This record gives sequence, C-alpha cells and structure tokens, in this order.
Amino acid sequence: MNNKTTTSSSISSSDVDDWFEEEFNEPHEIPSTDQIKLDPAEKYSRSQLRVVRETKDYQLDYLKHALQPGKELIDTAPGYQRRLRWPNKKRSLLIESFLLNIPVPAVFLFERDYNEYEVIDGRQRIETIRSFLANEFPLTGLEYWPELDRKRFNDLPLVLQKGLLRRSLSAVVLLAETRGVGTDEIDVRRVLFDRLNTGGIRLNPQELRNALYPGKFNALLIKLARSAPFTTAWGIPPYTRDEEHDPPEELLKNALFASLADAELVLRFFALRDAIIEKRSGSLRRILDRYMASTTEITTENLATLEIQFLSALSRLTNLFDQEPFKLPTTNRTSRPLYDALMVALSLTPELDIENRKREIQKMLKEALGNQSNYDVLVGRGNTIDAVRQRVALAGKILRTET
Repeated sequence: MNNKTTTSSSISSSDVDDWFEEEFNEPHEIPSTDQIKLDPAEKYSRSQLRVVRETKDYQLDYLKHALQPGKELIDTAPGYQRRLRWPNKKRSLLIESFLLNIPVPAVFLFERDYNEYEVIDGRQRIETIRSFLANEFPLTGLEYWPELDRKRFNDLPLVLQKGLLRRSLSAVVLLAETRGVGTDEIDVRRVLFDRLNTGGIRLNPQELRNALYPGKFNALLIKLARSAPFTTAWGIPPYTRDEEHDPPEELLKNALFASLADAELVLRFFALRDAIIEKRSGSLRRILDRYMASTTEITTENLATLEIQFLSALSRLTNLFDQEPFKLPTTNRTSRPLYDALMVALSLTPELDIENRKREIQKMLKEALGNQSNYDVLVGRGNTIDAVRQRVALAGKILRTET
C-alpha cells in the first residue's frame, strides 16, 4: 500500500517538509466578486503596502540594557520563532566577529508600537548577544582568539569588554501601513513574515501562524504538544525541566519539535473538529489559519475546556490501543490521517464506552485497515476537508463497532 506515513521514531525533516508542502500547494481561495470585478490598475493603487523603513545601528552596550529581563525594548520571541538554537561554537564565532570588527548581517525588526519592536529576522544573533553579555555561556571553538576559549564576558580583560560593548549591530526597522482591497484587507505582518526571507529559509505554515497569532491559545498548542501522552504517541523526547532555556540536543534534533509540526498536529484536532461541527469549507490551510485567528480573544474558561477535550481523547485512545494509538498494525507506522480520524471522532462522541469494547474496536480497526477501500479512506493521501469528513465518519463507526 502506497501510504507515506512514517514511524514515530523515524519522522525526518523531509517527511515534515512533505506535510507542509501539501499546505503550500493547496489551491488559493476563489477571490470575492468585488475583487474579480476590480480593475487591475485600481487594485494596484489600492493595495500598495506603505512600508516605512529606517536603518539603525545599536551599540552592544545599548542592547545589553535594552534586553534585560522585564525591561525588553526588543521582543526577541514574539511567538514567532523557530525551535532552533545555535550551538555554542556558532554563538562564540558571532562574538569573535564582533571582537574582530567584522560586519555582522543586519537584523530586521517590526515596530509594533512606539519604541517597541519585535524581531522578524535575526533572533539568534540578538539572543546570542544578550546571553553572552549576561555572562550566560563561555566562548568555545574560537579561530582567531583561542586564548579566550572557556571565558565568559566577565572573564574577559577589561579592554576587551569595553571594546566589545562599543561594537554595533545594524537593524532594519519596518513600520508598515496598508489599505483594504475590496472588502478584504492585506495583513501587513503576514506579508512581511511570509515574504521577508533574509535567512534563505521560508517559514512553514505553522511557524507563520506562531508568528501572527501569539497568545493563550498558541501557548496551549505548545503546552499540549509537550504533554506526556502526545510525546509518547509521536516519538518526541519527553518534557524536561527548564527545557525552555536549555533544551536537550535530542529534542532540538527532533523533526516534529524543531518545525512546530507537533503544535500543528494539536491545532488540527481543534480546527478539524470545529470545521466538521460548523460545516466549514475551504482548503485545510485556510481552515487552520481561520481557527487560529478566531482564538485571539479566547477566554481562560474556554481554554480549559479545549485542553480537557484534547487530553481526554488522547488518553482514552492511548489506553484503547495499548499505548500506540495511531500506529498502523501492518507497518508499525504512526499515521497523521489516522490520528485526525480517531481523535476527532471520539471527541464528537465522548459518551462512547470504548473502554469495555477494547478488543472489538481493535479488531474492527485492523479489519478496516486490511480492506483497500477503507484503508484509502482512513489513511489515504487525501488532505482535504471532504476527505477528513469521510475519515472521521468511518472512524466513528469503528469506535461504535458498527458493521
């Protein structure tokens, strides 16, 4: 059977890239009637982004104070961030570049309010500067200053400390405004995050959502993605204390964690469940985007309800399928479509007594996966909302042990 799901222990970066590429390749939404009728010249004049750009040079001495905890003028983690951290050698070589007075590429900042900035591109550089000047890591692997190996900022000779603090980092500051196009508006921050690409690597769809919709719901996605049942089901290293500041190397190398694909898996549960209940249409990427946007004003009470829904369904399915809830029995591979189907189906009928029909349900699922037609529905390549609806419907019959 030509299904490209992979084992939880072997989900690679290329596998995750394939997941996100499906979203990139989804057809665009059909424009509204107003946009179709709009004259191209008029649309051009009305849709121009008015981007104000200025260049600043920040001395490292200024950054040392501007990045102090609780007093940050520059938000280095505005929800937008890749889950990657430079190794110590790369951080050390950046500091060595400053010592050698070698120009460092400019960072890009977005001015979200007067004298308040967030990093669009260059977070690792700014974080390295902040961390070293705060005496948090020792230099290592230096090429031209090997005598400084193992020294932290406070260990440097005073003349080097003063010289380093006089160095500067260039920043391109963007302040953007826009006008509407027809009845829709251009989301300036979305355009900037999506198109500004100084690092040569575009943001994947979930990294972009993480950038555009920070807040309580986004934090819940990340929290649930680090829960024990979820990390076990998907073969992600378990949560460790203080990992936010010092993540284990094994975790950083995990393809699901590094790409925020783990958070998107959690999001899929909520967004697909909502799409089925509310009979929503559109591409899956649009459905996920819209659901994220709809949660910006979510209440604490609703957050707690969502958390219970997710953990309850996941825990019950984990017990139902003997700690491996989404693995295909014939290949031992974890399937994202099967995850979608079982999680949403159970959450829509939480009253089902699956605990007392464990063997019957396991048998029915195995039989369904052994049937080519049912297999194609449950774990086929279809990644549309119609395919998801069929998938959830079949999974619901299996959980109810209906023939």
